[in-house]
Amino acid sequence: MNSKAWLAVAALVSVLVLVLGWFLGLSPKLAEISDANQQRETVEAGNLRQEARLAQLKKEFANIDELKEQLAEVQLGLPPGDDLPTFLGQLHQLETQSGTKLTKFTASDGQKYIPAPGSKTNPAVTADNFVAITIQLTVIGTRDQVIAFVNDLQNGNRLFLVTKLSIQNEGQSSGSTEEGESTADYTGNITGYVYVLVDPSAPPPTSTPVGSLDVQPSPTPVPNQ
Repeated sequence: MNSKAWLAVAALVSVLVLVLGWFLGLSPKLAEISDANQQRETVEAGNLRQEARLAQLKKEFANIDELKEQLAEVQLGLPPGDDLPTFLGQLHQLETQSGTKLTKFTASDGQKYIPAPGSKTNPAVTADNFVAITIQLTVIGTRDQVIAFVNDLQNGNRLFLVTKLSIQNEGQSSGSTEEGESTADYTGNITGYVYVLVDPSAPPPTSTPVGSLDVQPSPTPVPNQ
């Protein structure tokens, strides 16, 4: 074999060595580098998301006091438990404001909220966290007083939806106004709903026994002298 042939063979062997070196050494390293780059990009993207979330949390925390006030205001209308004793206390306040007398208060078992067909509701409100309690009330007073009680009831702290109302004249005059008009007693029978928005992060609320509750105000405890 002449020298040219040996040179050709040597060149071919060199190429084969380079190719073999590529596959055995350099190519896997390049693949590792590519994988490492992809992982780095994934981590960096995740870090950017976490930084954005952290910035949002810092912004919200700066307004934490305001948010707590808003939550407390919402929970007046939609408490996390039935809170019927508090609601009954509010009714006694409405008695004083309107001049009526509350003679009946009953509450039924809570029922899971079922939206009306075709209605649009907040997806955060579900049958698992929104409960409706049927309330039945009877008040006595003049017609204007009964109407005032119902109006204040619908605009009070506790969210109350009136579903049925009847105002009947009992036919018994309790006096007259300066203009000589009769102040006959009227009976207002009111049926409606109060609602409970259950807080999933809070312990289960202690329910108030359903049925009739005392309609008379509880005496205020006298502090020890």
